[in-house]
Amino acid sequence: MRSLFTLVLGLFAFSLFAQEPSKYDLAPCGTPPGIDPWLKEYYAHPQNYVTARSIDTLYVALQLHLLAKDNGSGRFSPERVLAAFCQLNADYAPSGIRFFFKNDWDLIDNTLWYQHTTIPQGIDMMLTNNVDSALNAYFAASVAGNCGYNLKYAGVAIAHSCAASGDHTWAHEVGHALSLPHPFIGWEGKNYNSANPTPTQVTYDYTYFHDTIDTQIPAPLDTALVEYLDGSNCDIAADLICDTKPDYLSNRWPCDGQSNSLSKEYDPAGASFYSDGTLYMSYSYDECQTRFSDEEISAMRANLVSVKSAWLADSPAEQDITGMPALLMPADGENTPTTGITLTWSSVPHATHYLLQYTRISSFTVKEFELVTTDTSFTITSNLLPNKNYYWRVRPFNHWYACTNFAPQQSFFTTPATATTEPDDDGWRCYPTLLRPGQALTLELSPKWLNQNSRCSVYDAMGRQVWQAGIEATSRQKLSLPSGAWPAGAYTLVYYAETGVKTRVFILAGK
Repeated sequence: MRSLFTLVLGLFAFSLFAQEPSKYDLAPCGTPPGIDPWLKEYYAHPQNYVTARSIDTLYVALQLHLLAKDNGSGRFSPERVLAAFCQLNADYAPSGIRFFFKNDWDLIDNTLWYQHTTIPQGIDMMLTNNVDSALNAYFAASVAGNCGYNLKYAGVAIAHSCAASGDHTWAHEVGHALSLPHPFIGWEGKNYNSANPTPTQVTYDYTYFHDTIDTQIPAPLDTALVEYLDGSNCDIAADLICDTKPDYLSNRWPCDGQSNSLSKEYDPAGASFYSDGTLYMSYSYDECQTRFSDEEISAMRANLVSVKSAWLADSPAEQDITGMPALLMPADGENTPTTGITLTWSSVPHATHYLLQYTRISSFTVKEFELVTTDTSFTITSNLLPNKNYYWRVRPFNHWYACTNFAPQQSFFTTPATATTEPDDDGWRCYPTLLRPGQALTLELSPKWLNQNSRCSVYDAMGRQVWQAGIEATSRQKLSLPSGAWPAGAYTLVYYAETGVKTRVFILAGK
């Protein structure tokens, strides 16, 4: 299992996601329709099931698997992972169910699984990579043409296009994993038409993908009773859940201002109604959905306690995060070389991981680099472009809590490659050697030059002193020179210390 990874996106990153289909071009869900036998037994004999008190939080272990192509490209970005994870926990908060990352994220490079087109390919992916005692969740570019699906013996798969803040596909598929069916069970793959009499029962293919295995095998069918509006058969019809209204809509649908379907439906007795779009288990648009019903919540909690207790933890191992890091080095707007820059930030109480990003675009709409690390510093070893502003930011999180914010971004300016000098034998360096009016000089000192009484002077080409100051001998010193009033030309910096004297010539460019 690979984890704690560096992900270099580059300025072409937007094209990776642009190639992924919109969620509205995908089937909402590929989970095989049907009623879990456990759910039938639960509703038939609820007294046989011991459930946790409704006030107790159930902590559920997740094992996250992030798919990429064979060359490692296209993986779901850390920022999007954290947004989706935060949304999942927000969706389940009213249920008293909270999810946490069991281990660090598993990184899998396999193009076939990353873009799998059939459920059997997904079965192979899950059975090869699943981790015991956790709900396994797989994120890939394509999951058999669906936004997501659940295999109750394996895990859930989610398409990149259907996982972000405001998307509820992950919550929907986890609902299936915890025994919940669709409220419109039996109508999957059918188009409801109010012009036709509504039947009292519907049949459905309960494997949903049998023809991908052997087209000669007849479709395995089951029967569901159609639910009446008055609730007279709610305990034996459709999803067996009485506090979810009848729903016959099995295609993605929009809602009105009250989160009801725009189209009117009629039950077998002719009573009219509109489907409830607030339910996460329906196929309404994400913006309509806000909840699980009370009975759905009770069923999921009972399922966890009775048959999936191996997924549960006693209590959180980590606490919520309320602070954010301070960006320490380089200072905001500081001049830096194009390579060897060390980005440093402060630790945050209860944070175990940090998401670092940097880019040349201040809005961060495109990230050139992302890194998940447990450290509070990172040295950039690649060559950055010279004479550019780079923006960077850091976001803390841990295995239990990801609803955090980035610290306010800062920037640094890379000096031209021709305007930097290599450290001398003493590890002493001064840059840039080509200076813009008002631009600061940076000194880098080795340990032997520290903790001394030091001062600097600047002389023009005629040998006249134009500036002098005492300085604090730290490992990196930023000198703000009054160079805006100096004429263009060559200048000499002289650094005086107890150890000795250093000189550097720099050029001040014209305005």
